[in-house]
Amino acid sequence: MNRIKRIKRIKLGFFFVGILFIVFKTEAQDLTLGLLKSDVSLEETYTLFTPEKNTDVYLVDNCGQKINQWTFSEKPGATCYILPNGDLLRAGKDSLEIRDWQNDLLWSYAMNEHGYQQHHDIEPLPNGNILCILTDNYTRDEMIEAGRNPAITDDTFKLDRIIELQPVGVNDANLVWEWKFFDHLIQDFDASKLNYGQVENHPERIDINIPNDNTYDFTHLNAVDYNSNLDQILLSSRNLNEIIIIDHSTTTLEASGHTGGNSNKGGDLLWRWGNPQFYRQGTADDQKLFFQHDSKWVETGYLDEGKISVFNNGADGTQTYSSVHLIQPELSNGEYLMENNTFLPQEFDWSWNGAFLGITVYEPIKSSAQSLPNGNFVICERSKGQISEINKNGQHLWSYKNPTGTVVYNQFDEIINLDNALFRGEKYPSNYPGFLGKDLTPIGLIEDQNSLSESCTDALGNDSFVLDTFYFQNPVQDHVLKLNHLEGIQAITISNIMGQQVFESTIPGKSSIEVFLPTAAVYTVQISTNRGIFTKKIIVL
Repeated sequence: MNRIKRIKRIKLGFFFVGILFIVFKTEAQDLTLGLLKSDVSLEETYTLFTPEKNTDVYLVDNCGQKINQWTFSEKPGATCYILPNGDLLRAGKDSLEIRDWQNDLLWSYAMNEHGYQQHHDIEPLPNGNILCILTDNYTRDEMIEAGRNPAITDDTFKLDRIIELQPVGVNDANLVWEWKFFDHLIQDFDASKLNYGQVENHPERIDINIPNDNTYDFTHLNAVDYNSNLDQILLSSRNLNEIIIIDHSTTTLEASGHTGGNSNKGGDLLWRWGNPQFYRQGTADDQKLFFQHDSKWVETGYLDEGKISVFNNGADGTQTYSSVHLIQPELSNGEYLMENNTFLPQEFDWSWNGAFLGITVYEPIKSSAQSLPNGNFVICERSKGQISEINKNGQHLWSYKNPTGTVVYNQFDEIINLDNALFRGEKYPSNYPGFLGKDLTPIGLIEDQNSLSESCTDALGNDSFVLDTFYFQNPVQDHVLKLNHLEGIQAITISNIMGQQVFESTIPGKSSIEVFLPTAAVYTVQISTNRGIFTKKIIVL
């Protein structure tokens, strides 16, 4: 069989970046890419993802329709964010880049050229600066002097650090703050070396001889997040099986020590959670996190604000599923609380593990989790390139599979796989400030076709829609909601994206209703009739 015959169901395109972009036709009876499931109860959101195997970033709506596409100079390294002004910040394999909504390059900074080995995650700050995870390499001699056991130390040893960069001009940046693991170690191996002390009395520092089976890549951070209310930074360390909070209010000098900042603890750990045996409390039975990824605070104003969401990959070799969680740290007067010398809480606030479309969620590496304004959870499965949404009851509401990637051939030159991996996928609510004034009209599918997307009755971007026998002009303009008739209507209510009722009218007496609501936002209209209740989403311009 020649290659042309093999790709009757597959349409291949070639991009300048030197990779193959694959597009699958999705038949109604066998949807495999693009939109796989969409529930009518979904709040309006937009999903952002940057495939690992090409240089593009995509924004799609709940119907799997493409809203925008950006093209960068490199493959990802590995995250991207829509900024509050609508620009897109993305980490490449080397450079950080910011592009505007039209894909014009605004700023680029070559990290390697400036001696920075950025990896995994970045975090945009409210002041316009950017937090970055960097790898620092230390020699064997440096680590032995720091108290590391020579028997478990390679010639080169990796620890992470966090830096804050201030973008300057179009291709420059200032280093304005940094924090290093190396400055916050403890050890009881060698009294003649640095950092000697009683490990169990110093949970605020990292035992450099933790038995985590890593003689080279000791901490392996994979996520960084910022809480502006606390002025604190959240870190996820895969190889410590812990999530960690540090103080950002320090100066760089204070961050290298043990005093200063709002906490007066300098750069020492304020809170750590997931594996208390690594600070000599508890046993292996008390471990809660296993190679976790994507820990972050739930946003202010969301149902679970202040809690921490995380994707818990699972115990290596002993577990066949992954899980997602919410964690609620306990604070009193700015101090993270402990019980029996262990940081609280004792258990997860909420947890889920299960299956999507009949396949158990299990991702040994990477992947992500996100809490939405209404409490729903978004879960990205890296190896499948699949992003899904569930509610707190575990009900599966939505799934979308990245249609792009690289084609994998076997020894017979036959297509056997599409590598469509995603490090993360995240949803933005429709009232996100970055969407204000932006054109959110769908511009078609990424894949060739998708019957589910085509039948999806998303209100956004349509001139109007029919709700049973009730017809509305959509988007709503000039604060007027126009109906085609009133027969059978008993009441109309409108709710915002948080589910809060913002408008109510009982038995309207005219075919148009004034609705004075914040504009550039999506709302849910509920119509109560003598035949039942009907709902639909509208946008108010």
